[in-house]
Amino acid sequence: MKKSALYSALFSAFFATGSFAQQIPGLDKSNYGGLYRATYNPSVLGGPKHKWQINIGTIGGSINYRYFRFLGENSLLYPLLAPHSTKELYGRSRTMGSLSYEDPIHLASEIRWPSAMISLGKYQGLALSFRTRGYAMANHFPDAVRNLYFHRLDTGSTPAVNNEAWGDFSLIQQSFSDVSVSYGVQLLDLESHKVRIGGTVKRVFGARVGYLSANVENFSIQQLATNLDISELTVNNFGYETGYSTPNRGVSLGSLFNSDKYGSGWGYDLGFSYELGSYWGKSKEVYDESPEYLIRLGASLTDIGSIRYNTNDSKVSRGQQAQAVIGQTELETISDRGTEGFMSLYPSTSDTTFNKSVRLPQALHLEVDLQLVKGFFLNLSQTKRFQERSGELLDIYQPNAFTITPRFEDEDSDFAFPISFIEGNNRPSIGAVGHFGPIFLGLSSVNGLWKRGGARGSMVYLGFSAWKLNRKKDKD
Repeated sequence: MKKSALYSALFSAFFATGSFAQQIPGLDKSNYGGLYRATYNPSVLGGPKHKWQINIGTIGGSINYRYFRFLGENSLLYPLLAPHSTKELYGRSRTMGSLSYEDPIHLASEIRWPSAMISLGKYQGLALSFRTRGYAMANHFPDAVRNLYFHRLDTGSTPAVNNEAWGDFSLIQQSFSDVSVSYGVQLLDLESHKVRIGGTVKRVFGARVGYLSANVENFSIQQLATNLDISELTVNNFGYETGYSTPNRGVSLGSLFNSDKYGSGWGYDLGFSYELGSYWGKSKEVYDESPEYLIRLGASLTDIGSIRYNTNDSKVSRGQQAQAVIGQTELETISDRGTEGFMSLYPSTSDTTFNKSVRLPQALHLEVDLQLVKGFFLNLSQTKRFQERSGELLDIYQPNAFTITPRFEDEDSDFAFPISFIEGNNRPSIGAVGHFGPIFLGLSSVNGLWKRGGARGSMVYLGFSAWKLNRKKDKD
């Protein structure tokens, strides 16, 4: 089959199936991604490009345009701060950006702690990684309620609403850490055919969840007659359930491993890749270890597993009110103190403990990587939520996405421009990532940082790493 026909067929097949996981845009597709690609597909450790690699530190979070207005006062790590702090979380959360448009709102942040990988000869690799992730999600919040949250109730910029229907809604915040061991091996190394597989086992610890699940028949937003700059949110026939697995407490490294205080569990990743062709070997220079394939096919499952919560100081409260009034003070109390703040404001008719299992953000990834010109690639990838459980509100997930990523890569740098079609969004998200020696900077949506109003944002990453490449001249 001619190359042009093969490319067209693969492009059509992937576009017809059309999905976004919390990964570093661009680097999760690169042959030189190493540790950063291993969290997406651990088979990259088989026949690794690096003799060794160290992630010195990486930080990422979803932010919107407000982040740059309040830089220094707020933080892109709100979902990670919520279990351990109450300081200015209302302000911090207002600078976070959603990965999806309007409903539901998905916020995410992560820290990749110092981690390392090493090659075990030419065909095997081993990695040890440490990672902390946080998620916050809001389901079914009307435009008027989102608007009052971002523009406050005491600025005079909140339009009046009268008896608007609402229904079910929820707020969820979760965070957890994991330590993982990954292994990859190259099973086949022929001139035109290469096969790699890999796997990861991870221990999850320090997990915490807080949530509010509620129903409101209707709501109103009205200005006070005594001060037109101040408004109040009134909700009618308000029923709610709120809970947490452990109360808000400061970080103590030792207690993070205590299952009486925090949730814990196990998870695993599996990955496969197949490279076809050796066309680009004709133009390689001496000691050039860049890939020669025309097409790379990949598939992986990530975060298959769950977190078990059986903590000693958990709490679940349920209640019902005919009418409740929320002002700016109450709004900030709930935002800063989370579920505990909500419990302090509204009475409960029953109290129980929180004891259940929550699934990790299980995802299936499929990709086709085409080398159109030596060193220039077009990647078509799809990520879908894996084995969704009906009615399990607290299972962690992020929106499905189909991504087209043109990229240039060599041993020392990568440039990529991921274009993501995220489920539920009304337009594609155009990102950019640059990797220059030990430094990389990436964002998933340039347009998410330009759009004023609303919750849409971009996942932004900054990281530092060091490495030594596997080269033939090392052996010579």
